[in-house]
Parts: sequence; C-alpha cells; structure tokens
Amino acid sequence: MRTYRRVLAGLLSLLAMPAAAQPEFAVRVRRYADAHRTEIVTEYLKLLSLPDIHGDAPALQRNAGLLQEMMKKRGLETALWQTSGGVPVVFGEKRVPGASRTILFYVHYDGQPVDPKRWSQPDPFVPVIRTASIEADGKPVSDLSAISDAWRVYARAAADDKAPIEALLCTLDALGGMPKENIKIILHGEEEGRGPGLDEVIAKYPERLKSDLLVILDGPQHASGQPTIFYGARGGVGLDLTVYTAKQGMHSGNYGNWMPDANVRLAQLIASMVLPSGKVAIPGFYSDVLPFSNQARTMMDAVPDQPRKMQQDFGVGSLDGAATSLQEGLNMPAFSIHQMKGGEVGGVIAASASAQIAMRLVAENDPAAMVERVTKFIRDQGYFITDKEPDLATLASHARIARLVPRVAEGGSGAWRTDPDNPQAVFATEALRAVWGDRLVRIRTLGGGVPASSFINAYHVPTVGVSLANYDDNQHSDNENMRLGNLFEGMVTLSALMMH
Repeated sequence: MRTYRRVLAGLLSLLAMPAAAQPEFAVRVRRYADAHRTEIVTEYLKLLSLPDIHGDAPALQRNAGLLQEMMKKRGLETALWQTSGGVPVVFGEKRVPGASRTILFYVHYDGQPVDPKRWSQPDPFVPVIRTASIEADGKPVSDLSAISDAWRVYARAAADDKAPIEALLCTLDALGGMPKENIKIILHGEEEGRGPGLDEVIAKYPERLKSDLLVILDGPQHASGQPTIFYGARGGVGLDLTVYTAKQGMHSGNYGNWMPDANVRLAQLIASMVLPSGKVAIPGFYSDVLPFSNQARTMMDAVPDQPRKMQQDFGVGSLDGAATSLQEGLNMPAFSIHQMKGGEVGGVIAASASAQIAMRLVAENDPAAMVERVTKFIRDQGYFITDKEPDLATLASHARIARLVPRVAEGGSGAWRTDPDNPQAVFATEALRAVWGDRLVRIRTLGGGVPASSFINAYHVPTVGVSLANYDDNQHSDNENMRLGNLFEGMVTLSALMMH
C-alpha cells in the first residue's frame, strides 16, 4: 500500500503539469524512482559512508573503486585512470546505435574537510536520515520502507557531489539502460582543490572524452527550489597582501603615537578599495562587464529571486550595494577579503599585517588585468610594492611598503559561459522544459566555480550546468544534507537530457 501511494503521488505530481511536461519517459522514471526508493537510498548511503576528503588519496581510491563497480552494474564500459596525484579519474561510457549526440556528464566525488565537533551527529561519514531539516526539527529515522520526499540525508558530500552520481546511475536503471543519446560520465576526485588529474586525463584520452555537450552536475538549485540550469560560472584569482611598518613589533606604551600600526594601515588600505555603498573603488573593476546587454538583463530579471526572504533565511540585516540584485551581482566580478591577521599577544604595535584578497571573476574578465588593476590601485595609495619580504634597508627607504603575491591558476581564472542560444545549449534547455515547463530556472552565471574550463579549452565544447541539490544543502559547511525528493526529481531531470 505504501509503495502504491508513493507511485500515485509521483504520477499526480507529473500529471499536475501542463500536457507538454508529461513525456512518457518522465512518467516511467518517476514510477521507477518511487518503486525503488529503498534500493536507491541504500546504495547512496553506502557511497556516503566512504570518507572522501580532498587530498586523502587512499580514501579517494576506495571511492573510485566503488564508483567503478556501480558503473559496471549499469552495463557501462568503464575505466579507472590513474593520475600523478594518486587520485583516480573514473570514466564510464554507454554507446547507443543511431544516437544523434554524445553527452558527457561531469561530477566530482571528493568532498570538503570536516570538523566533527560542528556537526549534529558523531561522524559526518556515518549518514543520518532525518524526517526534515535540522532547522525544522527533523527526527532521525532508520526504517527505509516508506521514504518521504521531505526526508534528508546528513553526511559530508551528501549534496556536493555524490547525490548527482547516484541520480545519474539510477536514471540509467530507470531507462532500462537504453538512453536515446550516447552517454559518457567522468568522475573527478580533485575538484575541491587543485590537482593535476583532470588536465592529465584530458591530454591522455582526448578521443574518449570528446562530446557534443558537456553537462556539469554540481551546485544547489535556485533558492525557489525549482529545477535549475546554468550557462556559466565564475572563476577566481587571489592576492596575498602584507603591509609593513617596521622590522618588528614594538611596545605600545613606549612607541604608541610614534610607530604606525600595521593593522590600522592594512584596514585603511582595504577600506579604500570599497566604497561605503559596497561598490569596489578600484578603477576599471567593472569595466569589462558593464553595461549588460539587453539579452543578459532579460535573463537575469526572469530569475525568481526572493531577496527579502533570503535576508530572513540567512539573517542578513542589510545588503551590499555593488549590484541592484543577486543575479546582477553574480554576473559581475566580486571583491572580498577571506582572511586578515596581524600583531601578537601582549601590548605590542603590529609591524606587519596581512590579508587574503579574493576576486570572483566572470568570463569577460582577464585575470592578469584584474590583478594589475588592484596592484596599480595599491601603488597609487603611496605604497612601494615588492614580491618578497623587505629587508631593513628597504623598510627604512619607503614610507609605505606592501608585499603583493598574486595567486593566478594556469589557464586563467576558470570562469566560463556558453551562449544560451548555442544549439546544444538550446537542446538542453528544451529538454528540461519538456519535463518541467515554466518551472525551469535559467541562470546566466553560477556564483561558485566549477571546472568546465579544462574541457572548454581542450574541446571548445558547449557547456551547461544542471543543479539537483536543495538550495539549503549546507555544502562546504557542517551538517551538509540532501533532500531525498531532490534526488528522485533529479532522476527525472537527467532522463530529460538522455531522452529528449
């Protein structure tokens, strides 16, 4: 009876959509997901139980071995590609006679570090299922015989990014292993930090990874909770900044009002970079992007953001004024300070203070040019700039000294964007609309970074991203979670790309 009710509820959710949103395969996939919830979740929990912290090569090798087994179970032709970093890339392929295109799905299987003390469970790698979110007072459950869409799985990598892997493979199950398009899958174990593996396998296996369309499965859905596709993502560059005022810290009683405080100097310098309105004061910072085209602004304006609700949800009392909306802000370069430190214990005036400057860049930005703009701005504030620790003679020769060390990745910032009118992007959009209709949210630029640029640089392949996780998944943070309804709906979403 419980299974019947789940199947009925799934069918009713699809039948409530317009006629155009009810292709036969979508009903079939929903029916399969509802009938096999226990089986799907059990396999998902097994995957989540393997620690996968970025950089832990032995643990990630165990993950790769299980993932290859999961692919073989679906009849995929698989390969385990070893890399110089010791973290394998897992590849799977399903060839379909008469297919008109080849879709390469990219997902990563490594996760962020964890601090177990911050989690509401003893071990982030022992998954806990709750009837709802922790914030909604969800209670732990162990009986998987009647799984609800509202239930959530709490574990590291639950949403970022093992859920899309499970959804992708279970979609093939639901389709009986017979998609309409050729399917390739690449599972990357070094996404949450830098590693050589992805570029190595792209160089070594260019034909195996060639495709007509690259689909990145990563990131949370739009805050409205609706199915989401994105056509680009921001990249980034950084600068390590240190200001110096003397060779060493000095007694604040004996030298106060005489020796300048490096903490104050650093704070003043950083404050000069951003206006009280929130806009970055560095000349040319937005010039690569503004003004937006009419097409870009139309797409941004169509996104159903709810800024007041988001402020309440996240406890944000006032908004930055750099952009007029969240979507506008995501399509502009952003400036932030990720860390500041200086001084020492005791009554000592700081002789040096440092900050990590981070810039999120969009496809139009040249990372080297952005670094130069920041460098010139600091120089124009009267600072002598060096790239090494200043010696005593250098300190005494300049009124203001700053050490500046750029952090720019090889190959650029990693930002990318596909024209939404590109034929392959149109295919992906129409495929998802065939299932979700007007519920589909189209994002011009995702705020976070995803590593599509390596594929784009090598193949010039049209790329889109599809987000399956719930927007409040706490990715990269404590109590990361995945709403199970999103996992099952994700199967329907992915089937649209395979069957349209």
